Amino acid sequence: MRKPLQIAIILAVLALVALGFGGGCASTSLPPRLTDAQAKAVETTRFKATVGVEPYQFPVYAEKLIRNLRATGLFERVDALAAFAEPPTFVARVDRAIYGTAAIPLWTGLSLGLIPTTVSEQHGHAFSLVPTARREQRIPIVFSYRGPSTLGWWALVLNLTPDRTWRDVYSHPRFIQGLAWQLVAREREISAYAKAGS
Repeated sequence: MRKPLQIAIILAVLALVALGFGGGCASTSLPPRLTDAQAKAVETTRFKATVGVEPYQFPVYAEKLIRNLRATGLFERVDALAAFAEPPTFVARVDRAIYGTAAIPLWTGLSLGLIPTTVSEQHGHAFSLVPTARREQRIPIVFSYRGPSTLGWWALVLNLTPDRTWRDVYSHPRFIQGLAWQLVAREREISAYAKAGS
């Protein structure tokens, strides 16, 4: 009777370790959920426009912006600015870097994850859409939110709640929807400049 119990304990520990190495020991806050009206507006809006993203001093921010703008499905094409043979409708410029909080989870590491480390982090994008036809104009877009991120085994419990995730928050559907809504909220300006440039 003792041997099956020992095997079960070993398997449980191995499963927890595998989950930890797979990212299960981290929990990040998701952005607020859109209202039904906002979600419907995002679903029904499409821009007859292309977007070329300018390089940024830290390339990862421009790369993330390309990925996320593409994921919204709002534009006909989103790519690096250099990839366009003809000028795109808009040039997207990263205005400032939004990044998380650097923390050394010393006690979490020493306790093998039993003592959690929680920090407040900011996620999002701050950029401008500059119409190619009217370079003196710009449409500032800021999608940003702050929330706690947790490392340690307690993250497994937190990730059972609907407003937390163990995944990269930038690839989560809630993040993409939130960014899309910030663009849809400027629909009149974006559509007007897109029409003027066509």
